[in-house]
Amino acid sequence: MDEKILDRKIKESLLMKTNDWIPLKKEIWNNIQSRIENSTGSAKVRIRRKNKRKHLFSSLGLMAAVFVIIFAVSTNAGRAAVAKIKDILLPEKNIVQDIEGDKEETKMNLKEGSGYVLYVDESNYQMVKHDGKDRIIPKIKLEPTLPEVYLEIQHVKGKPPMDMVPLIEYKLKSSFENVENYGTVEQPIKAISLHAHNELASHAPVVTYYIVDDNQGGSYVIEQHLFLEAAEGHGVRFYHMLKEFKVVNPQE
Repeated sequence: MDEKILDRKIKESLLMKTNDWIPLKKEIWNNIQSRIENSTGSAKVRIRRKNKRKHLFSSLGLMAAVFVIIFAVSTNAGRAAVAKIKDILLPEKNIVQDIEGDKEETKMNLKEGSGYVLYVDESNYQMVKHDGKDRIIPKIKLEPTLPEVYLEIQHVKGKPPMDMVPLIEYKLKSSFENVENYGTVEQPIKAISLHAHNELASHAPVVTYYIVDDNQGGSYVIEQHLFLEAAEGHGVRFYHMLKEFKVVNPQE
């Protein structure tokens, strides 16, 4: 990666709130880590030699250098913060989820969509394009007699969540007898949620929508499509993937 581009990304990331940082690729972390290792071995010498210190500052950028050298090398808080950066930047992470009563450790891989990121369980699912939308589907095809199982994400520009609600309600009421508007929910993601189903049979389709503000006047419309019997398996996995959904910046 070009050093100027790397430095700019480091500065931008460090100026953001820690909890709002988004993974920028393992490559960036590897560059940061190698620079930290190269700098800590001769930290005392750099303090006495202004020319080397200036070189370090120009290499990492002022904010990154202050953060890494002062906090990472000198304080426990700094080392913890750097550890958090490393965790955030990793392109994969492990989670523990309860699948049909059993604890299961699952590796999740970072995926990027149109202005958002989330972690996907790629051992069981794949992300594909479907009619211009991002769709997460099981790798193992279900029997053709069963309802579809997918998690679909669509970016709708220029329509905030409150404008999307009546449109989705109308669509759901044309296909389902029972449609509920749960209002704003906090889990698995902060969104306006709508739920629809017909009969409560094991193979009856169950649809849940999450409408997420894109913070720029538009919405992310997330449709979770399951059947009742799949709720404890696919439903739990989708839940944990949605917990990792984060808006970055909607693309033009």
